[in-house]
Amino acid sequence: MRSKMIGAAMIAAMGSGALAGGPNLVSNGSFETPGPGFVLFQGWENYGGGVFADQSVEIPAQDGVTSAKMFGEFTGSQNDQVLVQTVTGISAGQTYTLSAHAWHNDFDAVQPGNLVLLQMVFRNAQGANLEALEVVAINPASTPTNQWNLVEVSGIAPPNTSQILVALLHLQLDGVAAGATFWDNVQLVEGGGSGCNNPADFNGDGVLDFFDVQAFLAAFSQGCP
Repeated sequence: MRSKMIGAAMIAAMGSGALAGGPNLVSNGSFETPGPGFVLFQGWENYGGGVFADQSVEIPAQDGVTSAKMFGEFTGSQNDQVLVQTVTGISAGQTYTLSAHAWHNDFDAVQPGNLVLLQMVFRNAQGANLEALEVVAINPASTPTNQWNLVEVSGIAPPNTSQILVALLHLQLDGVAAGATFWDNVQLVEGGGSGCNNPADFNGDGVLDFFDVQAFLAAFSQGCP
């Protein structure tokens, strides 16, 4: 009975799947709210013909029901699939961490010729770029398929920063490379890294979610030596 109670408590605590570094500054980071007209997701701008919403049909969403899907348009030349959001109220001199979860399927894995990036751009009040930081979200050679992979980038806002441009990019550099990217649970927090010191973060990825429940149950089933 005690083990069942522990498991239930963990599942309740991990339901939000949130980083522990502070409030999320990104609006609609899990893409649950659709936008009007040609805007796919409220709060986001989408560019390119290869950006879609997946309602947990192709893959299970990491948070909620919806994830964002991107793939190249096979034009024979470089084409870019982009989701961006501008976050205001940013303070110069503060550290910010941008994180997201990315997925690619084994049957449609991201192939060489694609570049998938999570990007954080510090801007001044006029919208001029001051500094851009980015991380490869899906590496065709090494990123596991059929699972959500946490990626994050951190940096100190330079002088005169007042906003951050959050960008999710799937660049089909050669115009023919196969593979689709899924995004979910995009978060921007003030602070250096996810910094999750909750003992329930069993897999150490800085996020409390169902994957920690799985890790806990696997360890718990082994019992004591």
